[in-house]
Amino acid sequence: MKSTGRGRKIDDGGIRELILAAAMEALREDGVHGLSQVHIARRAKVRQSHLTYYFPKRHDLIEAMATRFVDGIAHGVDPAAATGSADDALRSLLRHLAAVVVDRGHMRMFTAMIVEADGDPKVRAILVRVTLRLQSMLAARLGGDDPDQRAGTIIANLWGLGLYDFLLRPKRPGERVASYIAGVTNVTAPRKRASVTRHAIRKGR
Repeated sequence: MKSTGRGRKIDDGGIRELILAAAMEALREDGVHGLSQVHIARRAKVRQSHLTYYFPKRHDLIEAMATRFVDGIAHGVDPAAATGSADDALRSLLRHLAAVVVDRGHMRMFTAMIVEADGDPKVRAILVRVTLRLQSMLAARLGGDDPDQRAGTIIANLWGLGLYDFLLRPKRPGERVASYIAGVTNVTAPRKRASVTRHAIRKGR
């Protein structure tokens, strides 16, 4: 049991969780600029020495954050979709991925993780793991010929569209993503379906 120095007694796992949650919040709101030890310790309301105890080096914290980030993406898929029709399962997964890529906080975290992955093989391995996991989940719902290749292309396109919105900040964010999903799911009434998809995306934000 440790004291945070501010009147709180928290078990060791609780302090680590406070630090990790504060770091994730800082990355989501401020990007890599918010990942200073002083800033994170202040957010977590713990001593800076606690941060260096649980995460001695910066890459230790980044790797823990990368794991938390990618697990959050994968676990956010609606489990009920697995029991529905193949089309419903596909739409559910695509709506989830769309909500992720049009959320500015998520994209801020994602781009930061990509930058970190360039210099940290462990972070890169974590991101590769979740990419292949999502690709496998999507491929299982797509079926047909070369589902893995098609799933990889869909994920790449969604990430690209998310980055496009993140950089250009269009007046109607998510519109291109919604239109793309409508095409992938072979929607017969694009305007009506795109509207429904946009509503789901906004709700996911």
